[in-house]
Amino acid sequence: MKHVAGRTLHRWWIVGVVALVLAMLASIALLRSDGKEEEYHFGTLLTDHERAPREHEKGIRIAHLEVRWDHFEPQDDAFDAAYIVRLRDTIRKFEKAGMEIEVGITIHSPPAWLKEHPDSDFVNQHGAHFTDAPNVVFSQSVRREVQEYIDKFNSELGLHNFWAVRIGVSETGEFSYPPADLGEEGTNSFWAFDRNAQSATRNSGRPPGIPPNPLPGWEPGDRTYKGRNVERADVAAWSDWYVQAIAQTVNWQIRHYKSLGYQGKIKILVPGTGVRPSEHEKAVNSYLDGTVLPDLMGRGVSFYKSLAEIRGSENLEIVSTSLVDGSGEPNNNGCAPSDAGEDILDPSNTVVDDWSSVRWIANLARYYGFDLNGESAGPHIRPYYDGVMEDAALQMESCGLKGLMWAFDENLYDGTPGSSLQEYSAVIERSN
Repeated sequence: MKHVAGRTLHRWWIVGVVALVLAMLASIALLRSDGKEEEYHFGTLLTDHERAPREHEKGIRIAHLEVRWDHFEPQDDAFDAAYIVRLRDTIRKFEKAGMEIEVGITIHSPPAWLKEHPDSDFVNQHGAHFTDAPNVVFSQSVRREVQEYIDKFNSELGLHNFWAVRIGVSETGEFSYPPADLGEEGTNSFWAFDRNAQSATRNSGRPPGIPPNPLPGWEPGDRTYKGRNVERADVAAWSDWYVQAIAQTVNWQIRHYKSLGYQGKIKILVPGTGVRPSEHEKAVNSYLDGTVLPDLMGRGVSFYKSLAEIRGSENLEIVSTSLVDGSGEPNNNGCAPSDAGEDILDPSNTVVDDWSSVRWIANLARYYGFDLNGESAGPHIRPYYDGVMEDAALQMESCGLKGLMWAFDENLYDGTPGSSLQEYSAVIERSN
């Protein structure tokens, strides 16, 4: 017994030393060449591991690794060993280059076998199914599959090796439901019409923490319900339930990562501006009939409500994924000291209507006590232009973001206007 105890003590001593060394290396990775800590963290999205050494020399410190579920687990409980080896090799190359790694263990790349699951699809009020992201909001059995995937990733590659993990719900891995406009398959779509979402009881199919539907069978736009008039309070309650359900889904992801002992950053990806209080009120007043923001209300992006539901602020970062997206008046405006004096939750406040996406999200995150980070929207959302990186850096600095992830790594090399490696390096040098 003494011999076993000695071996155990020795093993844990080694583990402790290794953890200390890793922590020291992590801190060194975010130091400047003169030894001073860098004020901002800069990285790229979909980072090419072959370019990482050069990018590190230019001041880029964060590499993004995207893990696809359909490649990782092509068959139920059958994991692709060759893909895992490639991931391990990429991680090694990033680490050798001195990069910290931000990983997206994507759930919005569901394998084909999951799509055969009876509760895997989001379903809207028109009966249309959405399959590009699994229904982790209303299906507990789908959540279990996701947890097994994350658990396997952890056992094979170790969450402790990653500086940050990215979480979300939508087909782009962000904090929203699927698209509200599917063209011929339905507009003004709300994704709460599968059997679990429609249940009025606390059945076993719906995840814990997601309360019963307050108006099962009611569809947005309906003025009557089971022979009575629908009141505004009914619509407000249904809308709040819908928004809170997706917030609780993000909380579930946070809890699961922390249950695995993960102590790094957890990044919640928040797209665009979403729906402001005045717009949300107008939509509820119109019974969610699609006359107000039909492309957004079904997305559940009333962030002023959903961010209030997020729990556990330690190591959490709210990430605006919409820097330099052209929003606001003037376009791409940054934050100002006067923002602190605005009542951002007041539906009658029209000042916030002119704020850019990142300015609005940054003020909401600060109001609810979260740290902030940011990503450029990408040229597929708003074409890049000469000076775009400087504009992104001004938004980052004025809004108190901790860093910037540039979308995308490839755009540093393909001739995209305003998006070269040299320009990014110059911005990094000026900011740090």
